[in-house]
Amino acid sequence: MGVRDSESGYTGFVATLLLFVSAIWGPAVSAAEDSGEVKEIRIIGTNDLHSYLRPVYYRYLDEVKPWGTQSREGAYEQKARYVGKIGGMAHVATMIRRLQAEKPGESLVVDAGDTWHGAGISVFDKGVSMVKIMNAIGYEVMAPGNWEFLHPKEHLLDLVDQAEFPVVAYNVSDKEWDEPVFKQYAIKQVGEVKVAVIGLTYPWTALTSSVAGAAQWWKFGIKEEAARDLIDEIREEHDPDLIVLVSHGGYGLDQKFAQRIDGIDVLVSGHTHDEIYDPVVWNDTIVYQGGALGKFVTKLDVKVKNKKVVSYNYQLLQVRQSEIEPDPEIERLIDEAYRPHEKRLYEVVGHTDVMIYRRAYWQSPMGNLLTEALRQMTGSEIAFFPAWRYGATLMPGKITAEDVYNLVPTDGKIITYSMPGKAVKRLVSNILNGVVNNDAYARVGGDMIRFSGMKLVYDLSKPNGQRIASLSVDGKPISDDQIYSISSVHTRFQESPLFGATNVKVTGRVFVEELIDYIREHSPIKTTLDDRIMPINPSS
Repeated sequence: MGVRDSESGYTGFVATLLLFVSAIWGPAVSAAEDSGEVKEIRIIGTNDLHSYLRPVYYRYLDEVKPWGTQSREGAYEQKARYVGKIGGMAHVATMIRRLQAEKPGESLVVDAGDTWHGAGISVFDKGVSMVKIMNAIGYEVMAPGNWEFLHPKEHLLDLVDQAEFPVVAYNVSDKEWDEPVFKQYAIKQVGEVKVAVIGLTYPWTALTSSVAGAAQWWKFGIKEEAARDLIDEIREEHDPDLIVLVSHGGYGLDQKFAQRIDGIDVLVSGHTHDEIYDPVVWNDTIVYQGGALGKFVTKLDVKVKNKKVVSYNYQLLQVRQSEIEPDPEIERLIDEAYRPHEKRLYEVVGHTDVMIYRRAYWQSPMGNLLTEALRQMTGSEIAFFPAWRYGATLMPGKITAEDVYNLVPTDGKIITYSMPGKAVKRLVSNILNGVVNNDAYARVGGDMIRFSGMKLVYDLSKPNGQRIASLSVDGKPISDDQIYSISSVHTRFQESPLFGATNVKVTGRVFVEELIDYIREHSPIKTTLDDRIMPINPSS
């Protein structure tokens, strides 16, 4: 009993001692933990610039509501007269430098990809002028987008070498050795804040038009486990104050990624051209995106304490030509880029009576123009063209060769083939399921593929595989056994055994060159929206 009493007394003494130490040292320890200095950093971002060096008119995406499509633009042509052109890299440069001047030494300039390809000028200068301009502006980190990979492999790597800033992507690997193709991340000291910037490019790049270029040589993917391991490695080796992911994943995919991957403080998104006026926060990750074509610059001011974000302030800043003076150095570089190609690009090739824009979820006047032209060029019953998101709006008036190259900035060849009706229905059903998929990781592409010669009525209340209410060609229901003639540019499904295409022929005819001739012959252009794709009920 004495021993037990002794042990009890010892235990009581230890407990009392611990309480005493806690009383004396506890507040001091808490104060030490709380004494971390608040550090500030400004992250300045762009995405999906697509080599649009000069300002453009840009029609915003209409929003689909349960009661129908609600335009965010009203009478766009009237609005364009008030707002004028927006974007242009000389004006973007002025905005970036203005934001840097407000926070000297505390700003980080990043880009989320689709930057070195996409405008007419990139057909001629292969993205070189855009790299020069980014160097002159002082970009500090970039993640490549899927359109970068449309450049040939060696040329893309040469552009990366020309860049005076790291191009980072953890999710691209060599097919032979499975080694990273790019730097996976960069460490930047921005004022008092040490920042790790990880890059992520579009995981499905090899399924896009870019497979015609560098994308065919490398492997892509989401690679969640690799991301987790990389974040742990960065924490252990560099102990940064802030981890930023610059991603070309798309706003939906990036939000899901943020929810599933711990440890990302800020996610600067690209790919889907979304104008985000107020960031979302998932899993302590601030996620946002800044439109496209240089019409906006994003500004995120972050306060960091003890390696945690404690506050942020965000703005989506419109770049208006009428309100922002162009930076003279960048304007000179733009003029130099255009000078060798002015005669070709400035040639007037036609006229449009209507506004022609590309960005819309189901169909667009631009998509209708391209597919109608393609069908007439080939005499096919059906024509397909990818639902690319970029492309400057054409206001009523003259059309220049540059305008047409902006619509199709590639040397893509016209492809013709045959396909049975059953396969056409399977193809359209698969595409429809892909673009409306609730799982952002499975939503390959984005907007609905553009087509001509068919009429589709869909019902989104139905499950996968049953969403086609009706599909007709030339006014007649499509027949399973009938063989249909099809033409397309920059598609790959004709190569898949799933769709049974026959008589596949790459014609060698460059679509954009023939499109210029088509516009010459068919001006004034009057293309509009029509009923080629419709919901079975308004709530679809």
